[in-house]
Amino acid sequence: MNSLIVENKQNSPLVNFNAETGVLQIVGRSIPEHPVKFYQPLEDWLDDFLKTNPTSVKLHIFLDYLNTHSTECILLLLKKTKSFLVNHPTSNVLVEWLYEEDDEDMEDLGKDLKSITVLPFQFEKIIEE
Repeated sequence: MNSLIVENKQNSPLVNFNAETGVLQIVGRSIPEHPVKFYQPLEDWLDDFLKTNPTSVKLHIFLDYLNTHSTECILLLLKKTKSFLVNHPTSNVLVEWLYEEDDEDMEDLGKDLKSITVLPFQFEKIIEE
């Protein structure tokens, strides 16, 4: 299976879904004009990837801003991952949620998504020097 790489643009994040390592990165700003159109290939790739029964899945999410529709799309990716974990409880699944130290909104969003999905989350505060 091929990895999925989408270069970041002004309104859309960098996506690097590595099929070999199971590290799925979404980094940047997510306010695409058509969020469903942007996220649909990610959802399709994730569906195909999870069918391979990976032993490890790490969602690495570091967004400085996302709009409501992007949040819904991220939530859908998390729910697909949760469904996989329920059916494959021995798999190593982790969501790394990164946020800037002064960005309480992104920290709170991560906590909300954790409570909704009940996935294992690791929070990391990024301190800019």
